[in-house]
Amino acid sequence: MEPNECYRTLYCNAGNLAEYALAEALSRDVWHPYFGFQAISLDIDHVFSLCPTLETINTIAKIKGVGVTKMLSNDYYKLHTDTERGVGINMLLQHRNSFCAYVDPQENKTLLLDYQSNTMYLFNTQVLHTVLNFEEDRYMFTVEFEDTRKLLPYRALVKMLSKENIL
Repeated sequence: MEPNECYRTLYCNAGNLAEYALAEALSRDVWHPYFGFQAISLDIDHVFSLCPTLETINTIAKIKGVGVTKMLSNDYYKLHTDTERGVGINMLLQHRNSFCAYVDPQENKTLLLDYQSNTMYLFNTQVLHTVLNFEEDRYMFTVEFEDTRKLLPYRALVKMLSKENIL
Protein backbone atom coordinates (compact mmCIF):
# COMPACT_ATOMS: atom_id res chain seq x y z
CA MET A 1 0.00 0.00 0.00
CA GLU A 2 1.58 3.21 -1.20
CA PRO A 3 0.94 6.48 0.67
CA ASN A 4 0.44 8.38 -2.62
CA GLU A 5 -2.49 6.10 -3.48
CA CYS A 6 -4.13 7.03 -0.17
CA TYR A 7 -3.28 10.69 0.40
CA ARG A 8 -1.22 13.60 -0.87
CA THR A 9 0.01 16.71 0.89
CA LEU A 10 -1.26 20.00 -0.53
CA TYR A 11 1.37 22.69 -1.07
CA CYS A 12 -0.01 25.66 0.82
CA ASN A 13 0.35 27.51 4.07
CA ALA A 14 -2.79 26.62 6.00
CA GLY A 15 -1.86 28.09 9.38
CA ASN A 16 -4.33 30.99 9.28
CA LEU A 17 -7.08 28.72 8.01
CA ALA A 18 -6.42 26.18 10.77
CA GLU A 19 -6.53 28.92 13.40
CA TYR A 20 -9.83 30.27 12.07
CA ALA A 21 -11.46 26.84 11.68
CA LEU A 22 -10.51 25.71 15.18
CA ALA A 23 -11.67 28.99 16.75
CA GLU A 24 -15.02 28.61 14.98
CA ALA A 25 -15.32 25.00 16.10
CA LEU A 26 -14.57 25.78 19.73
CA SER A 27 -17.04 28.68 19.80
CA ARG A 28 -20.02 26.87 18.25
CA ASP A 29 -22.76 25.35 20.39
CA VAL A 30 -24.90 23.87 17.61
CA TRP A 31 -23.51 20.97 15.57
CA HIS A 32 -25.29 18.84 12.97
CA PRO A 33 -25.01 15.10 12.24
CA TYR A 34 -22.76 14.36 9.27
CA PHE A 35 -21.97 10.75 8.29
CA GLY A 36 -21.35 9.60 11.86
CA PHE A 37 -19.64 12.81 12.96
CA GLN A 38 -20.89 16.16 14.19
CA ALA A 39 -20.27 19.07 11.81
CA ILE A 40 -20.44 22.81 11.29
CA SER A 41 -20.20 24.75 8.04
CA LEU A 42 -17.72 27.56 7.51
CA ASP A 43 -18.02 30.61 5.29
CA ILE A 44 -16.45 29.50 2.02
CA ASP A 45 -15.48 33.02 0.90
CA HIS A 46 -13.65 33.63 4.16
CA VAL A 47 -11.92 30.25 3.84
CA PHE A 48 -10.82 31.19 0.30
CA SER A 49 -9.45 34.51 1.59
CA LEU A 50 -7.37 32.65 4.18
CA CYS A 51 -6.25 29.94 1.77
CA PRO A 52 -6.11 31.01 -1.89
CA THR A 53 -4.98 27.48 -2.79
CA LEU A 54 -8.48 26.24 -2.01
CA GLU A 55 -9.92 28.94 -4.25
CA THR A 56 -7.67 27.71 -7.04
CA ILE A 57 -8.76 24.12 -6.41
CA ASN A 58 -12.36 25.33 -6.63
CA THR A 59 -11.73 26.50 -10.21
CA ILE A 60 -10.50 22.98 -11.07
CA ALA A 61 -13.05 20.92 -9.11
CA LYS A 62 -16.09 22.73 -7.68
CA ILE A 63 -16.18 22.71 -3.89
CA LYS A 64 -19.60 21.95 -2.43
CA GLY A 65 -18.77 23.09 1.10
CA VAL A 66 -16.17 23.52 3.81
CA GLY A 67 -16.50 22.90 7.50
CA VAL A 68 -15.27 21.22 10.63
CA THR A 69 -16.16 17.76 11.84
CA LYS A 70 -16.05 16.76 15.46
CA MET A 71 -15.47 13.22 16.69
CA LEU A 72 -16.23 12.67 20.35
CA SER A 73 -13.69 11.14 22.70
CA ASN A 74 -13.55 7.33 22.79
CA ASP A 75 -15.34 7.07 19.42
CA TYR A 76 -14.48 4.78 16.54
CA TYR A 77 -15.47 5.24 12.91
CA LYS A 78 -15.80 1.86 11.26
CA LEU A 79 -13.55 0.61 8.50
CA HIS A 80 -15.15 1.80 5.27
CA THR A 81 -14.94 3.46 1.89
CA ASP A 82 -17.13 6.51 1.35
CA THR A 83 -20.36 5.83 -0.49
CA GLU A 84 -20.53 9.07 -2.48
CA ARG A 85 -17.22 10.91 -2.21
CA GLY A 86 -14.24 9.83 -4.25
CA VAL A 87 -11.91 12.40 -2.79
CA GLY A 88 -11.87 15.00 -0.03
CA ILE A 89 -9.48 17.40 1.62
CA ASN A 90 -8.79 17.12 5.35
CA MET A 91 -6.68 18.94 7.91
CA LEU A 92 -6.51 17.80 11.53
CA LEU A 93 -7.08 20.80 13.79
CA GLN A 94 -6.95 19.41 17.30
CA HIS A 95 -6.80 16.02 18.99
CA ARG A 96 -5.21 14.34 21.95
CA ASN A 97 -4.76 10.69 21.00
CA SER A 98 -6.34 9.63 17.73
CA PHE A 99 -5.38 8.18 14.41
CA CYS A 100 -6.59 7.62 10.89
CA ALA A 101 -5.40 4.48 9.12
CA TYR A 102 -5.83 2.98 5.69
CA VAL A 103 -6.18 -0.79 5.48
CA ASP A 104 -5.41 -3.33 2.77
CA PRO A 105 -7.20 -6.52 3.89
CA GLN A 106 -5.81 -8.55 0.97
CA GLU A 107 -2.22 -7.94 2.03
CA ASN A 108 -2.91 -7.53 5.78
CA LYS A 109 -1.26 -4.10 5.68
CA THR A 110 -2.07 -0.78 7.30
CA LEU A 111 -0.91 2.74 6.60
CA LEU A 112 -1.12 5.50 9.20
CA LEU A 113 -1.88 9.02 8.02
CA ASP A 114 0.36 10.98 10.38
CA TYR A 115 -1.28 14.40 10.16
CA GLN A 116 1.14 17.31 10.43
CA SER A 117 0.08 20.66 11.91
CA ASN A 118 -1.39 23.24 9.54
CA THR A 119 -1.24 20.79 6.65
CA MET A 120 -4.05 19.82 4.30
CA TYR A 121 -4.22 16.43 2.64
CA LEU A 122 -5.99 15.25 -0.47
CA PHE A 123 -7.71 12.15 0.90
CA ASN A 124 -8.63 9.07 -1.15
CA THR A 125 -11.97 8.05 0.32
CA GLN A 126 -12.17 4.94 -1.86
CA VAL A 127 -9.39 3.09 -0.03
CA LEU A 128 -10.58 1.36 3.15
CA HIS A 129 -9.91 3.63 6.12
CA THR A 130 -10.89 4.07 9.75
CA VAL A 131 -10.57 6.60 12.56
CA LEU A 132 -10.08 5.90 16.26
CA ASN A 133 -10.24 8.66 18.85
CA PHE A 134 -9.19 7.77 22.38
CA GLU A 135 -9.23 10.92 24.44
CA GLU A 136 -10.55 14.44 23.90
CA ASP A 137 -12.84 15.54 21.07
CA ARG A 138 -11.12 15.50 17.68
CA TYR A 139 -11.62 18.41 15.24
CA MET A 140 -10.99 18.14 11.50
CA PHE A 141 -11.27 20.79 8.79
CA THR A 142 -12.84 19.16 5.74
CA VAL A 143 -13.66 20.03 2.14
CA GLU A 144 -16.40 18.30 0.17
CA PHE A 145 -16.54 18.47 -3.62
CA GLU A 146 -19.73 18.71 -5.66
CA ASP A 147 -18.81 15.80 -7.92
CA THR A 148 -19.22 12.27 -6.60
CA ARG A 149 -16.71 9.43 -6.78
CA LYS A 150 -17.76 8.48 -10.30
CA LEU A 151 -17.21 11.99 -11.67
CA LEU A 152 -14.24 13.00 -9.51
CA PRO A 153 -12.04 10.06 -8.57
CA TYR A 154 -8.91 10.60 -6.49
CA ARG A 155 -6.40 9.86 -9.27
CA ALA A 156 -8.07 12.28 -11.68
CA LEU A 157 -7.89 15.12 -9.16
CA VAL A 158 -4.29 14.23 -8.33
CA LYS A 159 -3.41 14.69 -12.02
CA MET A 160 -5.23 18.01 -12.28
CA LEU A 161 -3.72 19.44 -9.07
CA SER A 162 -0.23 18.21 -9.97
CA LYS A 163 -0.39 20.21 -13.21
CA GLU A 164 -1.06 23.30 -11.09
CA ASN A 165 1.81 22.46 -8.66
CA ILE A 166 -0.62 22.18 -5.77
CA LEU A 167 0.54 18.63 -4.95
